[in-house]
Amino acid sequence: MKALTVWQPWATLIAERHKKIETRSWSTNIREAVAIHSAKKPFNEVKKLIHPKSITVINNLLYPFSLERLPFGYILAVGNLVDCKLIDEVFLETLDPIELLLGDYTLGRYAWIFEDVKHFKSPILANGSQGFWNWKMRPGIEVVP
Repeated sequence: MKALTVWQPWATLIAERHKKIETRSWSTNIREAVAIHSAKKPFNEVKKLIHPKSITVINNLLYPFSLERLPFGYILAVGNLVDCKLIDEVFLETLDPIELLLGDYTLGRYAWIFEDVKHFKSPILANGSQGFWNWKMRPGIEVVP
């Protein structure tokens, strides 16, 4: 199965179905189930890149989780990557205001759209990588519907 490493708190936002779109600087033709892996990048480094209004929204969405204590270096969920769209002004008009606060929607980037995300009952320790990488899901892993 393909896996994608995503910085926290966005990995948990995807796993918890608050964030449906992951934004990237590159396009993809992959349309299949993809495991969502939380990067090991410390949150205090990532926090500097997040607008304060977004931090407030993220805190509210993930309450009672503490952003500093989210799992780092784990497979959190599996979701179907169903589309990849160029971010242009027309696409931006279709987005929910909350979703806009949860990604980098700079014109010219790409929106990777996920559906049917299911998080695992317990996160699974894994080493990630840049881009897509292969991960073998063990039998018996429980997902939360």
